[in-house]
Amino acid sequence: MSALTKRARWISAVAAPLLLSGAALTATAPAANAAPTGADACTHPSWSNKSPGKGTAKGDTAKVRTGPSKDCGVTATVGTAVVLQYHCWVQNSAGNKWTHVRIDGSEINGWVYNGNLDDGGSVHPDNKC
Repeated sequence: MSALTKRARWISAVAAPLLLSGAALTATAPAANAAPTGADACTHPSWSNKSPGKGTAKGDTAKVRTGPSKDCGVTATVGTAVVLQYHCWVQNSAGNKWTHVRIDGSEINGWVYNGNLDDGGSVHPDNKC
């Protein structure tokens, strides 16, 4: 019996019980440069209060999030009547700019996508987090 035949029989002997039990023998390599999704995409960069600016949301459903990504949790939803005190801004891995804010008159703070802010958010280079 050749070495190749012995090896094929051994593989069959090991694989058959697994296949019969419903297990699959598959190997997948991680995708190169795969973008993280879900909780893995939610980063929490450091921030500081560098901006004297303030603004409001464009509409009634701007989300204040725990991090600068749509995959991050929501801490509050604000509308046009709520004043947001700007702290600083970042650009996330998707290339979108987000401003760290505090809801005026409260201790609630977080990140708002600049596209959801009436004036485009805090984007001055000196205000970068």
